[in-house]
Amino acid sequence: MKILTLGFLAIVLTIGVAHAQPRNVIVNGVRLTDGQVASLQNQYGVRIHDGDYWYDGRVGAWGFRGGPTVGFIVPGLALGGALRRDASNGNTGVVINGRELHWLDVSRLQQVTPVYRGSYWMDASGNFGLLGGPLMGNLWALSQRSGGRREGILSTYDKTGAVVIGGR
Repeated sequence: MKILTLGFLAIVLTIGVAHAQPRNVIVNGVRLTDGQVASLQNQYGVRIHDGDYWYDGRVGAWGFRGGPTVGFIVPGLALGGALRRDASNGNTGVVINGRELHWLDVSRLQQVTPVYRGSYWMDASGNFGLLGGPLMGNLWALSQRSGGRREGILSTYDKTGAVVIGGR
C-alpha cells in the first residue's frame, strides 16, 4: 500500500483499509459472512462487534460462547448454527431450549422463581414449561410479581451497556 503524506488523503486511505478487514462474527459455531453482518447492522442500526457468540433464536437470548445470557435481541433470526447444549459451559442441569444454563443464569432465575434441574422450553413471550409439556408459567409475569425488572426482548442496552439488535 502506498502511503501519502497529505493529511486528509492519508486519513481517507487509512479508513478505506480499515473497512476492507474481513469480519469475524461467529454465532453458534458458524462464522457469519461479511454481507450478513453488514445486513444486520443496516437493518437494526447497530454495530456488531467481532466475537464468538451463542444465540437462542426461540427466546432471542444471546451471550458470549462459554458465558451466561448477556442480553436479548429479536427472536427468530436465522443466525449461525444450531444452539448447542454446551454453548454457555453450563453444569447446572437446567436446560432451556437445548442450552444448559450457566450458573449466573440460574442464579438470576432463582431471584424470580424456584429453579429445578430438568429440560424446559421457553418462548420470546416468556412462556415456559417442561420440554414436551404444557405451559407452566410466564417468566416475565413472575418477574413483575417478585419486583424484578424485566429485560425486554427488544431492550436497547444489554447488561454490558452495548446496543443490541432491535434496540432503539
